[in-house]
Amino acid sequence: MTDTNNPLLRARGAAENNSADLQERNRQWWEHLPMTYADWDSDERLPQTVEDYLQIEKTLLEASPFLRERYDFSQAKGLTMLEIGCGSGALSCRFAREGAQITAVDITDAAVAMTQRNADIQNVSLTVQQEDAEKLSFSDNSFDYVFSWGVLHHTSDMDQAFREVARVLKPGGRGLAMVYYRPSVAYYVHGLYWLLIKGKLFQGDTIHTVQRHYTDGYHHRYLTKSEMKDVLGLAGLKTHAQIVTQYQKKILPLIPKFVDEFLKNHFGMCLITEFEKSRSQ
Repeated sequence: MTDTNNPLLRARGAAENNSADLQERNRQWWEHLPMTYADWDSDERLPQTVEDYLQIEKTLLEASPFLRERYDFSQAKGLTMLEIGCGSGALSCRFAREGAQITAVDITDAAVAMTQRNADIQNVSLTVQQEDAEKLSFSDNSFDYVFSWGVLHHTSDMDQAFREVARVLKPGGRGLAMVYYRPSVAYYVHGLYWLLIKGKLFQGDTIHTVQRHYTDGYHHRYLTKSEMKDVLGLAGLKTHAQIVTQYQKKILPLIPKFVDEFLKNHFGMCLITEFEKSRSQ
């Protein structure tokens, strides 16, 4: 029985009622709740004004110390780039401003429409189209760089999606993907809260299945570093660096800053992996 008070479960229930196909359920979930960084239960989740679109980018960068302080967007200049899972287009527009030849793709109509509107508002040039990450329409060896922020762990067949990443990358091409990190504080603290305090343990949930009550997406995997490296390796991609990080707010309340930074750097929710395709492929 679907919890009608939980927007994540409402989206899941609607997708399951409408389709038996797992990737179609994935698409419908995100059509129902597109990523705009608004509250999941908000009645006004879609940006309407210029200010709304610009606020999404500001919110994303303010929430992510890695993107704000450590990621060099200027490296995009002159590259042919693919962003898989463009959402509102905030990062694709940023790459376009930096001089990338950026193609932004997403599985949903909502994201394609938002990204095109965002590009028009910012007067930047990019290509945006609806694509399934598991069967991209692009030719082999099309892009210098593939970027995906918090997306590919949501697809129905993640291994196939990363094989597609490898296929469309040029030999020697590089990329970055962020996925959720299983050894994170958030995974276990939130999981135990829902299991014990909210009583889901007594309704048959485990630490893994309870994630559906509070984690976004119809599919939502949490990976270890070695699991992520294995997924990339099977796709033919070499891991260069792996970074664990967390969003801006404290990982736990009332802890000192140095403890917060230690936990974020070792047990944060986001696993960022930089990778490369061999020049011989």
